[in-house]
Formats: sequence, structure tokens, C-alpha cells
Amino acid sequence: MSLTRENPSTRAAMTPLTWLVLGVCAAWCVLWFVHACGYWEDDAFIHLEFARSVAEGRGFSFNGRVVYGDTSPLWVFLLVGFHKILPASWMTAGKALTAVAAVFALTGVFFFSRSLLSREPARRTITPQRANLFAALMVLFVATTPYFGYWAFSGMEALTGAGLVCWGALAVGPKELSPQRFLLGALAAGIAPILRPEMSFFTVLLGLVLLHRLYKMHAPVARKAMLLIAGLVLATAPAVAWARYALHTFGMIVPNTNAAKRAAPAESVPARLLNIYTLGYPLIVIGALLLAAWTLWYFTRGRRAGAASLANLLPAGGWLLLVWTCLTCVFYIADHTYVQTRYIFVTAPVLSIVLLALAAQRVPKYYPYLLGFGILYGTAMGFLATWPLVHNKVLMDETTAHLAAFVKTLPADAQVADYSIGEIAFLSQRTIVDTGGITRPGAIPYILTSNEKPLLTWASHEGANYIVMDHPPFPGAVLVWQEPGPNVGWYLNPKKHKEMFLLQLWTLPKQP
Repeated sequence: MSLTRENPSTRAAMTPLTWLVLGVCAAWCVLWFVHACGYWEDDAFIHLEFARSVAEGRGFSFNGRVVYGDTSPLWVFLLVGFHKILPASWMTAGKALTAVAAVFALTGVFFFSRSLLSREPARRTITPQRANLFAALMVLFVATTPYFGYWAFSGMEALTGAGLVCWGALAVGPKELSPQRFLLGALAAGIAPILRPEMSFFTVLLGLVLLHRLYKMHAPVARKAMLLIAGLVLATAPAVAWARYALHTFGMIVPNTNAAKRAAPAESVPARLLNIYTLGYPLIVIGALLLAAWTLWYFTRGRRAGAASLANLLPAGGWLLLVWTCLTCVFYIADHTYVQTRYIFVTAPVLSIVLLALAAQRVPKYYPYLLGFGILYGTAMGFLATWPLVHNKVLMDETTAHLAAFVKTLPADAQVADYSIGEIAFLSQRTIVDTGGITRPGAIPYILTSNEKPLLTWASHEGANYIVMDHPPFPGAVLVWQEPGPNVGWYLNPKKHKEMFLLQLWTLPKQP
């Protein structure tokens, strides 16, 4: 059974309006792709550097140093594969991968969204035409969210992670799974942790749902046993194989980024989570509050009746996403992670779809207003904040490319210390001393202190004789290169996007 075969009549009910919405989505994606053609996130350059190292037979190394500084080995392997297809340029291969990843993700969004309204008891009251239109509108909703335009074509793996979530949740949607669906769900669970490490929680939850579905499956015991073994292999082999490689090669199974991306001691992770969810997905904040109130109301009617009613509110995939998002947020808080917008971009779009599907079924009178608000808000934020930010990122990449070109003119033994290591290392192919701790974890104890002298001393002891900073590292330092660069950040004030700063390269003599 195919993943898309929830209801044969649903597949045939593609109205002109549905095709029109999908056409608008395609045009919107092309618009963002063209706008972001010159943009490559600095962390995405780190992926490229590791991918080039793998392609040249040097293993997972950065600047020739074997180090666990990449959190997405699957994305690195995909970059290597696409470069074999398009060998002329790593950048071209990477952009092609982001386009394919967007198709993979948005196709998953469509079919997962349709499944939410094509299931029992929803299909009794919702026509196939409406289910397809809902799915197309969910694709439009995801494509117009503020973080989509920033991350979809940035060279990062977050959108692919969201797509994998959709396909995995879609696989376990029906209460009766075919063997093919069961194995595809197990495969999605297996590759999730090597796409993003925090997707390990998704793997565990999806595995539990698959085990329950296997237990309920009407099949001979021998077939169930074979499916169990095959499912366990698919769900564990990728992560176990990578963990063995990481332990053998790096001496650990947790990447350096886990410690390097911690928030400052005084910073509140819950407050930051609330801030980036509210900025990008206010419907989740609203929906979470309403769902919590709804849950409380159901349980006040009687524990047994409340539990039964709650179970029917969402399909298994919906509850899986809700629980997974909560677990991930708890992990970020416990780990004191400096949460970036791309972290929630893996879960938030799909969770928004689940909440909108719930509104479409339970409060159809208000659903159009919620959806309209979501699309209008995302579009407005996209043009006010995301569009100028991506524009500035393109300009910043050009400025950093000029810096990398200058670094190539320095003596061959020159070592440059920098916090944003990706682009300068990939383009210059010179030794970069990472003051952010991703490829040089020795910097981690110093990066969150207000006193920068210990970090400068550490960089000097690592061999750095130049450093990228926007101010003199110490009195007497010599400025050897500078160029103005644009302000890059999430701002609603247009004046902020026009502000400039100086990207500077200074000498860094040895420190005592």
C-alpha cells in the first residue's frame, strides 16, 4: 500500500481551486529560491566543507582536522551525492539539493495534511474535495511562514527534517498498517537522528507507535516476527552505524555543537522559545493554550469519557508531533540550548498543520479566520523581516567572500581566528581557528564570558596570528583589512536592515 492511499476518492477530487492554490505555492517557492540564490548560511558552509572532505577521501574533517563538528551527517552525504551529479560547483549542487528537499518536504506536507481530514471519523463530514483543498492550503501556509523563506534554500537541513516528520507521521496514521507502510515508517524513524540529533525523540515515539500498530496488525505471527526484525533493523541501523563510526573516529557520539550552542548562563531558554514561536508561529501559541483548556474541560467531564474524547481529537501522528515538540522543548531547557529559529522549523510547521486540522474538524466556523490570520501574518512578516534579512545575507556572503579572498593572499602558515568559520574556511581553504567551539571545543569554556581576553589568549595559543572582529582585539593590534557589511538579524524596523558595520581583520600576536 502506498503512503498516499488513504482514500481513493480523495486522490481524484482535485478541483481547479486546489490546483490554483498549489500553483500559487509553486510560484511563491520559485520567488524565494531566486531571491536566496546568492545566500548560503554560514553553518551550511560548514556542511559543504565536511562534504568536500568526504568527497576527497579525507573523512569527516574540517580544515584537515578530523573533528565532530557537523550535526547532520545525512545532509553531508546528500551533498556529496548531489555533487557527483553536478560536479561543476559545490554551491550549484547544494542549491539543487535544497530545491529537491523543498519538493520532498512540501509533498509530505500535502499528503500528511490530507490524511488528517481523510480519516475516520472526519471523512464522514468532510468531502474529498475539501480534504484536498485543506492540504493545498496547508502547503501555502507552510510556504508563507516567516522562517520558510529564510531556511528553505539556505543550504541547511531543517526543511528536510520537517518533510521527514510529515512522511513518518503519515506512515503511522491508519490504525491498520500494511507491511509496506510499517517498513517505511521504520525507515523514517531510522534516518531521522542522522539528519538532526534532536530528532532522536521522534524516532523513539514513532517506534512506539509502530510497535503498537504491529501488535494490532491482522497478520500471522510469523509475518509479524519478520516485520518486527526488519523494522528494528531499519529503525536502528543508520543511527547505530553512525554512532559506531563517531565513537571510533571522534571518541564520542555527541557532537561538539551540543556544548558550543549553549545559551548564556543568565539567559532564559523558555523565554527565548516563547519569543521565536510567537514571532514565527503565533498559531501554535494560541492553539496550545486552547488545547490545554480543552483538555482540562474534557477531563472535568469524567476521566474515562475525557480520555476517550481526547484520543479522538487527533490522529496518532498528531499526538506524536505534539508530544515530540514538548519533549524537544524540555530537552532544550534542560540542556540550556541557545535555540535558533531553524531548530523549531523542524517541528513547528507540522504541528501548526495538526492544530489547523483540529480547528477545521471541531470549530469549522472559526477555522477560516485562523488560517487566514496565519497566511496573512506569515506573508506580512515574510516581506517585512525575512525578505530584507535574506537580501542582507546575500550581501554579507559577498563581503565574507572578499575577506576569504584576502585571507588567501596571507602567508601560507597564517591562521585566522573567527567565530563564523564556515564560508571563510570553505572559500579560502586556509586554517581557521574556531572561536565558537564547533570544530575546536577548547574554546567552549571562554565563549560565554564577558571578558574576551581569555578567548584571545586561547586563540593565540592555538596558533592564530589574525582574528576577525569588529573592534581591536587589544591595544596596538594592526588592522590589515576591512569592508562594510550589512546588519543581519530579525527586525521589523526597516532602518535596522539599512544599518552597516565594519567586518575587520586584525593581527593577533602571541599572548603570554
